[in-house]
Amino acid sequence: MAAIAASAAIASATQEKGKFSLGVLRRDGFLLPFASFDGRTWQVTWPGTDISVPLPIALGDVPKRWWGAAGADAPWTAWLPDAPARPLKLGRPSQVPVFCGAYLAVGTDYRGDAPTEREPTVPKDALALAGDVKPLPISRLSLHAEDTARMLKAITAKFNEEEAIAASQFSLWRHPWGARARAEFPIEIEAFYRATETTPRGTYRTSYIEAIRKFTAREEDQGCGLITYVRGWVTEVPGKEPILNLGARVTYCDRAEVSFLQPFGRIVMEQGGRDGPDVYWVYQLSSWRDEFYTIARVTPDGVRPVLAVAGGGCPKDSPKG
Repeated sequence: MAAIAASAAIASATQEKGKFSLGVLRRDGFLLPFASFDGRTWQVTWPGTDISVPLPIALGDVPKRWWGAAGADAPWTAWLPDAPARPLKLGRPSQVPVFCGAYLAVGTDYRGDAPTEREPTVPKDALALAGDVKPLPISRLSLHAEDTARMLKAITAKFNEEEAIAASQFSLWRHPWGARARAEFPIEIEAFYRATETTPRGTYRTSYIEAIRKFTAREEDQGCGLITYVRGWVTEVPGKEPILNLGARVTYCDRAEVSFLQPFGRIVMEQGGRDGPDVYWVYQLSSWRDEFYTIARVTPDGVRPVLAVAGGGCPKDSPKG
């Protein structure tokens, strides 16, 4: 199949604006709340990485305001990508390590596969939600699909443009390949996520891509050659040129300073106006040194991040892993 569901959460219709709270569910069962919606605005009420906040001894000791718009008594549900949604039984609060820092989490009765101890952070298995809103899926397209080949053609000129800008940002270094020579190396799409929305004025499609161009390793590269890494958004409206919001980074094959997206799902809230529902993507952006839990609003005019909550990180000069 060309598309693989990145979230199994499926709802048949949009929902009215309500009050709810969001968190990420780690593979080891810890819930990390990070944002809430009060019917009008997004808020950050959970302390997260603020280690100056005293750790509550028990669940009942958690200040009610921390739970956000959904409230302290709202049940939490895990929306797993390859299994039915399941309720979460919350346990004790705990400070859990995330990279070089710590995050105030809550234990649950969920247990996924055993995480790798050597990793600086624990993988996320699901979006967790308190409230009556149901997330919708974001599809992951096969890298061998025809749509992936079409997307590659659509972004090639923009890829080259952003690559040239990124290569020019260095003051004491010059890219060993000029623009014409770089164009001889192929571009590969490594990740492709997509969702289609319907409005009273028609449909539009939002995609997120990660693509690279690999260069031949030179002797001084010690086996890890240069790459150009491009990521960003593509908005497609029938009858119009696609909106390409991409950014590039020239780095080495270890990808030490680049971020990768993990989609959790979409929140689609009925607006009732001529522009249709409000649509938000919920996802994680993570690198080898940090991670952020992010919410972005998608519209026919493009994508605008509205909230990014730091989950933890390490200084750039610290050893990886």
